[in-house]
Amino acid sequence: STGVLAFTSTYKIAKHAPFHSSSLPRSMSVMDDDILAAAPTVNQEYQSSSFDSFKYSQWYPVIWSKDVPINQPIRVTLFDVHYVLAKTIQNVGGSENGKGASDENIFYAMVDRCPHKKVALSEGRITDCGSDNKKYIQCSYHGWSFDGESGQCVEIPQTVIAKNKNKQSNPSTESSNQVITRPSKSRREDAIPVAVQAVQGMVWIQPSYTPLEALVAMEKGTLLPPPRIPEIDMEGYKMTLAIRDFPIDWTILIENIMDPDHGLFAHSSSNAGKGFDLYGSDGVDNPVHVKEEFTAGGGWKITSSVNAVQKLLKYNENIRSVINKKDELCDKGDAESKRIATSTFVAPSLIYQGRRDNFTAPSPFLTGFWICPTGTGKSRFMSAVISKAPFSVPRWIIHLYLNTFLDQDTYLLLGQHKAVLTKEAEGYLEMNEDGNDKRPNNVRKSTYVYRSPTESLPVKLGQYFDATLARAPNRKRGVLNWYNRFAMQGPWSPREVVLDRYEQHTKICPDSMDVVKRCDKIMKKSKLVGLALLFLKIIYKSREAASQGATMKNPFISGSSALGVLGQSFSFICNLANRMNSILLGNKIFYSVLAIAFASFSIASRIKREFFFVFDEEKHRKAVKSIANNWADL
Repeated sequence: STGVLAFTSTYKIAKHAPFHSSSLPRSMSVMDDDILAAAPTVNQEYQSSSFDSFKYSQWYPVIWSKDVPINQPIRVTLFDVHYVLAKTIQNVGGSENGKGASDENIFYAMVDRCPHKKVALSEGRITDCGSDNKKYIQCSYHGWSFDGESGQCVEIPQTVIAKNKNKQSNPSTESSNQVITRPSKSRREDAIPVAVQAVQGMVWIQPSYTPLEALVAMEKGTLLPPPRIPEIDMEGYKMTLAIRDFPIDWTILIENIMDPDHGLFAHSSSNAGKGFDLYGSDGVDNPVHVKEEFTAGGGWKITSSVNAVQKLLKYNENIRSVINKKDELCDKGDAESKRIATSTFVAPSLIYQGRRDNFTAPSPFLTGFWICPTGTGKSRFMSAVISKAPFSVPRWIIHLYLNTFLDQDTYLLLGQHKAVLTKEAEGYLEMNEDGNDKRPNNVRKSTYVYRSPTESLPVKLGQYFDATLARAPNRKRGVLNWYNRFAMQGPWSPREVVLDRYEQHTKICPDSMDVVKRCDKIMKKSKLVGLALLFLKIIYKSREAASQGATMKNPFISGSSALGVLGQSFSFICNLANRMNSILLGNKIFYSVLAIAFASFSIASRIKREFFFVFDEEKHRKAVKSIANNWADL
């Protein structure tokens, strides 16, 4: 089609290594020749493709629409710049009396900085008043209010009295002042608006454009709209959403998702880890095919496809003789031999993966990933399970499993994260010394060692990052700042920080936070019920023992009337214990209710714990032992 350059290539096994074997260390064994033979090679067609046309001026996902509270500003971050995001409800359509009207979510986004004293607008509020059925974002420091769409400062409280007096002195200008008009140019008191829209349940921001400018640019074709996953727009598909922030650079996170080879090892303790093998290549009968597209709007898209059959797992079963012959997953590969597994990356933020009957057929089950580049050394991970399931699984249940899955390799990524950012920073420093900012910074080419036949797409992805990252907003400055702060650090951050689920996930996911609060309530109530039952049981037993001898004396009855209230309370408790005995305090019912209270407390406590730090070193060491189940030790 017009404006699209498509490149298609198939990566196959190289008969010989692309360099002389004498350059290899002597310690390498004879098997290394076979390893080098399986290494991915890049066709000349790919080597000559250029990323000069790619632009980072794109739409970026920042948060799920359902996670944005109504009429409460929040902060989102993109390329180390903070933005205030607000969602309001606007009544649209219908008659004047409101019949037939419907509510529509309206989003506003601005740089999170009040022009007055530079404080965060996200600490402010959404006003109840506005114009044209809209509301304003008000700074909580001095009360300045801003139109969310244009950024125009619509009110400064400290100037209202003088303006009203001026109206009284000049009544001829009153009618014109009743209507808020937008100035043709922004003023110093105006905030900086940015384009924002919700697409397929995701909120996207375009920081280079105002809302009006983005509409014009998309109409002209100079700005691409936010990318979409086709299946989400099809009838019958449901989505289950997830979100988590990581102290891992967004480029590393994207490379990790697009690397199927790590699944059998980093996620060996998870059944889902075996599914990665369907997306890999054996370098013989199942090569990876890669299709690349450059679009006229400065975009880039790449898709890999391979036969959706088990490769390493099947080899491990037949040759290494470890996996049980009745393993359903291995048999499943043959049943799906006619399907293909596809992975698509729409730069710079969207990934979706699924198995299909052919390259263009819809997938009945796929996974989408939206990666927000929050800043250098940071990222926001958002994903969705997209399927034609007859019902949707509660979101928090998916999070219980997904957080454990993500913990399995996040700490591993720290090594890659530190090595790549350090190399990138050193490249920028060399550029500054040479005075040549346009020289390519071949970070991944000089850092990684590609050997797997599956790495055809990762090779191209590395070329993309090496060629374009220097043009990403705030990238050079951010990498050099990171280098000055962290590169020379000794030990890495502890697991408790890197894998802190509460800070990275629970606090920014309303559903998970709601579950934690509900668990707290259940734990408090079950504890209260248990203690109350024990207390009443003790009182009843004490009274029963006393009644067998002498009459139980109320310790609060004396000559003083000051203890009268306590005496009456004690009598009430004893009478209550007697009455409850016939209902709850019998042995069977008592222990049953006590067991239910204890079980409720234990289950709620265990569920709550999953939303905090869990995956310590002991759990990691236990998990890696399961690698031998997928790839046997010889």
